[in-house]
Order: sequence, then C-alpha cells, then structure tokens
Amino acid sequence: MGAGVGGLSTGMMLKSIGCKVSIFEKLAENTSDGVGLQISANGIRALKTYGLENEIAELGDYPDFIGCINGLTGVELAKIPLGKTAEKLYGAGFYQFHRADFISLLRRENFRLGVNIFYKTQVLEIEHDLNGATVITSEGSCSRFDLIVAADGINSTTRNKIFEANPPVFLKQVAYRTVISTDKLPKAFAIRQTRLFLGAGKHVVSYPIRKGSLVNFVFCTEFDSYCQEIWNREVNPQEIQEKFAEFVGLKEVLKNIVSVKKWGLFEHTSLDSWHRNRVVLLGDACHPILPYLAQGATQAIEDAHELCIRIKKSFENHNLEQELVRYAKNRIPRVRRVGRASRLNAKLFHLRNPILVFTFHLILRMLGNIYPKYFLRRFSWIYAGGPS
Repeated sequence: MGAGVGGLSTGMMLKSIGCKVSIFEKLAENTSDGVGLQISANGIRALKTYGLENEIAELGDYPDFIGCINGLTGVELAKIPLGKTAEKLYGAGFYQFHRADFISLLRRENFRLGVNIFYKTQVLEIEHDLNGATVITSEGSCSRFDLIVAADGINSTTRNKIFEANPPVFLKQVAYRTVISTDKLPKAFAIRQTRLFLGAGKHVVSYPIRKGSLVNFVFCTEFDSYCQEIWNREVNPQEIQEKFAEFVGLKEVLKNIVSVKKWGLFEHTSLDSWHRNRVVLLGDACHPILPYLAQGATQAIEDAHELCIRIKKSFENHNLEQELVRYAKNRIPRVRRVGRASRLNAKLFHLRNPILVFTFHLILRMLGNIYPKYFLRRFSWIYAGGPS
C-alpha cells in the first residue's frame, strides 16, 4: 500500500527475490510534490544492491560539500566535505533529486520487474488474520495476500485503525518548501553544494536539483499557531518572506518565491511492534522522523531492504511471523536513535541564547578549519549503518 519512496522501494525489492507484488495508491500516477529529496550514503548503498547505481548517478545531483552559514550575516562558518570524500568513507555517495524524478525512477523499475501498481485506488478496509490479509479497495475489488506492507505515509490510516498509537503532538514548529529556477538566483546557489543557513529559532536548507537547473529550499521555524500535518498545503509567499526577512543572504530568494507549501511538524508515538498478524508497517507509517537530518526517505529505503532480507529468510525457515518480529527488532533501535539525533539538530540549528550561538558558531569554525571530516564522522553510525 502506497506508491511513495517506501512502497515503491519495497515493491521493487520484494519482486527481485521472487514475490508476487501489487501496489495500491490512492493518488493518480503522476501526482508527486515538486520538491527536493535527499538520499544519504546509507540509502544509496541499499539501492545499489538492486542494480540502480547508474540510474541514480544519471538522475541525481552530487553535492561536493555542505556550507554552514550564519543566516544573519551571510558569513560561512564551516564547510563539510561530501562528494568523493563521503563516498570513500561510506561506500556510496550522497545524492539530491527532484522528488518526482526519484519516484519515476522507482516506478519504472517496478514496472520493469512486473509489479502491478494500481493508481487512483484507495484501500478502504483490511481484514487480517494469522494466515494472510484481505484488501478491499475503492474500486470494489477484494484481494487476498500473504502479507500487507502498509507504506501509507505519515498520516497512515493503517496505523490509526490497526495499531495502538496515541495522537501526534504538535511541536510548534513548521517547515516551508519551495523550488526556484536557478536563473532567478545568485550563482552561488547553483554550485554543487547543500547550504545550511542558521538563525535564531529558525534555519534554511538549500540544494540544487535537476542538474543545477532548480534549487530546492526548506525553511524551518518555530511557530505558535497550530498547523496541520499536511504536506501540500499552499500558503501566501508573503508569510515566509516576513518570517525570514533578516536572512541577508536570502533576499533574492525571498523575492522570487512564487509557490510555497507549509506543513506542521509533530511528535509521533514510537510503536513497539510494527506488525499485526499479516499486516506490517514501513517508513513514515511507523516512524515519522523530523526533517533536521534529511533521513525520512532514506530510513524508509532501509526499512524496505531489511524487510526484504527478513522475508527472503522466511523462505528458508518457513516462519514469517518470526521474521516480521526480527524486522522490527532490527529496525526500531536505529530509527529511534535517528529520531533523537534529528531532534538534537533542531535544537542546535535554532539556538537563541547569544552566548550559546557564539559558542556553537565558534566550534563550527574551529572544526571546519582543523578537522572538517569530523561532521561526517560524527554521523558514521548513520551513513555506514543500516541493513547488510
């Protein structure tokens, strides 16, 4: 269920080991947000296992470094190496994509392998027991499967109906997303780099996509009013222009924003089990991750890879129940740790106390000059980790 990054990755991987796979997606085939997507080395390494290395290199943008910038002054604080440096460390590079392009790549691979994808088909009910599950769709179909993989996103109806989860809590933080043509921006934004602008209670991330023809922007800020957890809610660009007016290096950016989407950031209950009978959760459906480490899509890919490993193992021991338990057991500690690291980044990026800001920026400068690889190695457990 779900033809996003997690669902399409799962479909491709399971089909490659001999499973019969059908994917149900409630949206139309070409419906995809026009925003960017980052996949770090741990996700790229998993996709390479399934033969997508060349397609990824052709489609994605390959940043050489991350530039950390004082948003109020425009002064660069540190430069974190990526590119070949990261690839040498972790056996794969870091890539940036237009989300629609990345989804198209996964969809083509699913079609090539013979996966059935039913678009504009919403799953209305799931009836499940220890022997399988039945899906009833909006098209009136009723199909029986050995296993249902629910990759139905951050507002998962499967999680809400079948699993015991408390309502999410609004964190009084929001994120805005927009894409701007490179020819409307200063040339520095087209360079092969990710840029991180730091401010008081807010930050901005930018990176080029579609081979430098577009630049993706994510604006994150603290926000007192309630905002729904909806990914595609359009808002007036004036809202973002006012909230980030003090970022001197983004004045041309703010003037050229035509369309911007805003979503509220929430804390979700961490589930102790990811399956019920023959229904299993994957990606944002079971572990929504805040965007401060750019690991949401990558962790969904890791989930898909681990689940594929476990299902393949069940072919040998004929114990799917045991392998579904192991799937969650192997993944839960990692995604919880990623979630904690992301929340810590939010605090560091949004420091307000002038003394703490000065200290943090000084540390960034010192490490950037003396040992720039520190920032990569600090998260080696993420980038070198994952299913094997």
